Amino acid sequence: MGAAASLAACAPALPPPPDAPPVIELADVPVEVRIGQVITYVLSDGGTVEVEPEGYRVLGPAGWSGHLVILGWDTDGQFVASFMRQHGLPDSCFIENDVGIDRGAFIETRGVLWSKSDAFVPAEAVAPDTAYPPGTRFCFDRTGVVTSTVSP
Repeated sequence: MGAAASLAACAPALPPPPDAPPVIELADVPVEVRIGQVITYVLSDGGTVEVEPEGYRVLGPAGWSGHLVILGWDTDGQFVASFMRQHGLPDSCFIENDVGIDRGAFIETRGVLWSKSDAFVPAEAVAPDTAYPPGTRFCFDRTGVVTSTVSP
């Protein structure tokens, strides 16, 4: 077995990509989050959204409350994703720290295909269907679109 074949045999297999990107119902930076039997978001425009959490899958460690909250659904059902700001990065950047896979026009994290912005800037380019280096962070904007990556 050649060296290239040996390396390929050691690389972990990537999961197949999800069937489709999600439908985003809400992407906002709430000014207040009230967590009870119903989750209430007070939105940046002054409106409110109430969500009954049953049936949602929670993506990421911030749970139902983060600086950026995204409610949506995909082929696996409804989800909530929350992302936090990180000291030293612009306030407009909300960070995802999970493993990411480049899927062409999308970044896959936590089993969801997130759209890249038209001006997407990777810190390090990777080929489609390839995982980004461990520790890479993904910068989301207020609309739930990935704008850039941050090197580990």
